Amino acid sequence: MFAKGGSARAIVGVSLVALVLLGVVVVLPLLMYVGGSGNESTGPDPVSVTSYDADLRIAADGTLTARETLETTFPYGRHGIFRFWDLVDPNDAHVRLVPRDIEVTLDGDEVPFELLWENGTRYRVAKIGDPDTTVLPGTHTYAISYRIDGALAPTSVGGDQTSSWASDDDQASTFYWNVVAGGWQMDIAQSTVVVHLPAQSDEGVQCATGVGSGGGCRVEGAGTDTLTVRTGALAPRTPVTVRADVRTPLPDRFTVPWPAAFDGILGRWWWLTLVLLVLAGVGFAVGMLMTVRSREHRPGYPVMYAPPEGLGPVQTAYLLNESVPDEALTATLLHQAERALTRLDDLGNGSWTITGVALPEAWQQTDPVTRAVGEKLGLVGQGTFHADKSVAAGQALNTAKSEIAKDTKAWAIGSGLMVAAGRETLAKVLVVLALLLGGVLAFWHPFHLSLLAVPFVGFALGGAGLLGAGVGTRRTPTGREVWSRAGGFRRVLSTSSAEDRFDFSAHRDLYTAYIPYAVAFDCADAWARKYQAWTGEPAPTPTWYPVYVGGGGGWSGGGSGFDGFESSLRSSISAYQATQSSSSSGGGGFSGGGGGGGGGGGSW
Repeated sequence: MFAKGGSARAIVGVSLVALVLLGVVVVLPLLMYVGGSGNESTGPDPVSVTSYDADLRIAADGTLTARETLETTFPYGRHGIFRFWDLVDPNDAHVRLVPRDIEVTLDGDEVPFELLWENGTRYRVAKIGDPDTTVLPGTHTYAISYRIDGALAPTSVGGDQTSSWASDDDQASTFYWNVVAGGWQMDIAQSTVVVHLPAQSDEGVQCATGVGSGGGCRVEGAGTDTLTVRTGALAPRTPVTVRADVRTPLPDRFTVPWPAAFDGILGRWWWLTLVLLVLAGVGFAVGMLMTVRSREHRPGYPVMYAPPEGLGPVQTAYLLNESVPDEALTATLLHQAERALTRLDDLGNGSWTITGVALPEAWQQTDPVTRAVGEKLGLVGQGTFHADKSVAAGQALNTAKSEIAKDTKAWAIGSGLMVAAGRETLAKVLVVLALLLGGVLAFWHPFHLSLLAVPFVGFALGGAGLLGAGVGTRRTPTGREVWSRAGGFRRVLSTSSAEDRFDFSAHRDLYTAYIPYAVAFDCADAWARKYQAWTGEPAPTPTWYPVYVGGGGGWSGGGSGFDGFESSLRSSISAYQATQSSSSSGGGGFSGGGGGGGGGGGSW
């Protein structure tokens, strides 16, 4: 059973959407990482810092407890300040320096602040202040406290081998930190930072002011566990960096196997990433399994020289493929003409007239689908329908085309040839829901983890075939027998092998009688070529079709014959549809700005 027409488009559409979502899962977080505001430079900040004081305490487990006190001078019209932290350690792409337990006061009192992310999850931002009020002009003091794990690094980081301890000493570690972050946008008149180390420092403590510099600040307390760093005036975006080796075993640091650019995709926990990837594989496998289980085992197709008894072209094609063919309306109208129920008249310029010529009793003897189309177009009772490319004609044809699918499915179930398969229908719904949920997660990426979408997208991709033809119904034993005969009949019409030879000499009239079936099977040209191959004569034009087809058949894709009738129908339908559519790397020597603790702030 192969998907055709709309069902094939549905499968391809779902598959393409799923693949696009997988691309979004990867690309969108990367774009957010490189395109956020965290890397932008701004002009001079109207707020200035008259005094920057910080107290940094580093525990033996590497936890940094910090309190920064900023005495600021505010002009009129500013809401507050912001502080941001760079989670990336410039000396180790796998380390994440995540601030936590953030608290802020203004002039000794609580002040509202909002925690945000920028550049994906690279920068943690504390937006301090109330957007509905402004800070009074004058002097104000902000105190910002927080904790960061992993502040102690290996002694090889930023070292120039001047330490008295070996660079690979696992009983020692290094505090290499921007004690004044390099992202502060304000002028700082002076700074004082006190660093409390977990143990006595080496004598070779280093300090630098500015990116890439090797000096410019004073350090007091080298060789002790307390360092005091002082500077004079600092221009905006000027870091103050300290490096001190301490006799403390290097503690574990929070690391991930990938660089920070992929945090928005993979998160920060390798085990969760592994679980989600496994779930994606399981989801894809489950979707594929459900698709395979929805397919019915195809019976043999014995050679059949006639369609199943009592079935019209659309019914026969539906029992074969479990889908209504795209050419269902055309095949039905041709079948009506072949059965002498109607007369087709070509009026030229792509317009046709279909006239009912049979009595109601004759219509009652035909199959229900053929009869239903005649009733919808007003042909029963010797009525007339004009396929003249008008909107009214197009609306009627469009309605008839839509109703064919409903009528055929209802007939198949009502006649006991098919039954509804509730589990398959549920599976189709789950595929659609999974695709929708995957799309929401891919674009929304809650928890800054776009990989959350992948298990759902994987299931939708694996289960895309559930949107194909026949899923949701299954043939009964009787239906399988009809399926087998329908397949054998199509085999005779569409193949030219000797085994499937048709005795045209004894049944020349059946060539034209079976044209509507060949149209429904989408093999009309093959049927015409088979006639010519076995008789040595061009395929005849049916007496009920008023246009000469010619020796090539021309029943599909030839630009003449049946194409003119099909084109007229499509033009009329298109006329109606038109009215509807209108309505940095590590390992180098010590320099300013090279330590952890990146970040900064400004006013807003």
